Amino acid sequence: MLRTITISLLMLITFGAILPLDESGAYGIRQSSVAKRQHYRRHSRAWWRRYRARMRRKRAAALAAMAHRKALLAPKFPQPTSTEGAAIAPKLPSGWNNMSPANSGEMKFRTGANNAGAPGQATLAVVAQSRPTPTYLSLREQRRMLAGINVTDLRRIVIDKMIDAGGWVTNDYQRDVNGYRVFIVTAQTPGDARSPEKSWNFYFTEINGRVYSLTTNTSREFSDLMAAEAEAFIASLHANGTATRQTPQR
Repeated sequence: MLRTITISLLMLITFGAILPLDESGAYGIRQSSVAKRQHYRRHSRAWWRRYRARMRRKRAAALAAMAHRKALLAPKFPQPTSTEGAAIAPKLPSGWNNMSPANSGEMKFRTGANNAGAPGQATLAVVAQSRPTPTYLSLREQRRMLAGINVTDLRRIVIDKMIDAGGWVTNDYQRDVNGYRVFIVTAQTPGDARSPEKSWNFYFTEINGRVYSLTTNTSREFSDLMAAEAEAFIASLHANGTATRQTPQR
């Protein structure tokens, strides 16, 4: 009799302990099923139409941005014609003499011929046609462009020339010269037994729909004087270009 009562009490205690665990497990199953139903709830047809339209706009914007970046990174510069380099006749600074063009599209000058200026050389050429600046560019991107051309690509022109000359680029910046925007890249080449170390300045500016490049080189001791002469030359280019635009065609 005592044994029966003991066994009955043990079974009652055991079932009493198991019952709350079963209830909590059932509650957890119900909660997970409700969560799944909420996560995979069905949307209306109108919601799906709006979602697909939004995704199409995102993909189109991404493709347009990618095409724009590629166009900025790899522009195709047109080859200048034989008359573009001499399309404007600038007033030469004191001591600059015009030389015969080395090839079509370039004008070369010898500087400091009469000891009044910095001894060296200068070259004027057309490197690109100007382009309209896209309206969707940010202000930061617009500051990095000159006449629709990315200044990074203009700087790459200088880097290629310095590689051929055995020199290197030292700096680049933008400034106003006589009220006109000019992108300037500075570089230098080492000296040897035949020639001293030289300072190079590359000026890029837009005149009458063309981007011109003025390249100057001289000894480092005359670099400041050459820079002043080059800026005077660029101001003369712009003044002549403005007069050309204002001259009535007959």
